[in-house]
Amino acid sequence: MDHNVKALAEAITNSHTSHLVHSHVKELDFDEEANHLTIHVDNAAPLHELESKECDHHLQSGMEKIYGDITYELKLHKADSGSDREKGIGHEVHR
Repeated sequence: MDHNVKALAEAITNSHTSHLVHSHVKELDFDEEANHLTIHVDNAAPLHELESKECDHHLQSGMEKIYGDITYELKLHKADSGSDREKGIGHEVHR
């Protein structure tokens, strides 16, 4: 696990939101010039849960402890090892 993800999960006081970050956040990209954080989540369900009003509040307070006043966005993580369908690899059907 990335050290930055672990630090963010520990900075969040709500146990459910902290668990979501710890379990499903794969990468944090911080752009120092724009003061913007991109959070890459491994699955759509936890991504939508982190976007909820309650989780968003806890996520923001945790980020403020580490990064100060920043903007952020949640994105679905693009894994290199996706399914054949996601990669666009076709299958032949034998009759």
